[in-house]
Amino acid sequence: MAEPTQEDVARLAGVSRATVSYVINDQRGGNVRISDETRQRVLEVVEQLGYQPNVTARSLRTRRTQLLAVMVPDLTNPFYPLLIRGAQAAADQQGYQILVYDSNDRPAKEKAFIEGMLRRRVDGVILVAFHLQAEDVARLTQVGIQVVAVGGRLRTAGVDVVATRERLAAHEAMRHLISRGHRRIAHLAGPQDTPPGQVRLQGYREALVEAGFPYDETLVRYGAFHREGVADLISSLFSQPGDTDRPTALFAANDVMAIEAIRSLTRQGWRVPEDVAVCGFDNIPRAEVIVPSLTTIDHNSEVLGEQAAALLLERLDSQEPIEVRHISVPYQLVIREST
Repeated sequence: MAEPTQEDVARLAGVSRATVSYVINDQRGGNVRISDETRQRVLEVVEQLGYQPNVTARSLRTRRTQLLAVMVPDLTNPFYPLLIRGAQAAADQQGYQILVYDSNDRPAKEKAFIEGMLRRRVDGVILVAFHLQAEDVARLTQVGIQVVAVGGRLRTAGVDVVATRERLAAHEAMRHLISRGHRRIAHLAGPQDTPPGQVRLQGYREALVEAGFPYDETLVRYGAFHREGVADLISSLFSQPGDTDRPTALFAANDVMAIEAIRSLTRQGWRVPEDVAVCGFDNIPRAEVIVPSLTTIDHNSEVLGEQAAALLLERLDSQEPIEVRHISVPYQLVIREST
């Protein structure tokens, strides 16, 4: 049985082929005047016939691939699949598909992503980049590939940025722990060659200074944003049950490490939050279901992805230059049982 065509849709809907094209491509404004009733009728016929637009033909006309790419540092961290889901939802509405690349937080793989996108010639990319420099990204923009960065590292010409004020968010998490009476607060930090690791440590330090407490480097342990190695870091902080000088609270730079910290503390016989309060960052789905549930910073990853894709699609759709945008996605402290 032959695949349905635009002509088939037009004939059954009682409209012109041009009208079908306008509806499918969601064209509005200008000289395009289509009533909501007509638009709905066309969409119903499209669904009835199972018509699929010819993306290849459209790409030839527009000289676009209808492909976007998203690079993230760690697909095993639930924060990033949710970000990709948000970007995918926005892309679907405009008929774009998304390629996903996991850099595994390696500088060489981030650069390999740039090379791959130049060969494939996608229309645009969303970057969660920990190691790329402005000149790396310029290689994409110079050949017409639009770029949106998630996070504040890549503030360079022609690149929109969607980010959360992570330093202030970390500061707020610390204020919460301090308000609960904690004075010796440990920090399970991320890698210091990454933007999140740097700014969340900065927020931790600034909150201590604000409260009049000294910054004590012996209370900081550097992890990798993964669960691996967290047990050893926790053991080095909480090795002496009778130690009166031990930390009474822990701020972890992401939820993956915070959740593993709770598991490690519990195995060692510490009670959370009675002996040690724990606060994380990211509000991944598991934060709500772990026992005790995790107090954390929520900066909605799906919204970050949606916003990034929306900016990218707006640039691709615009016939006029657009000023660089810096969008701040709100955060909030979610207080649960662990503090």
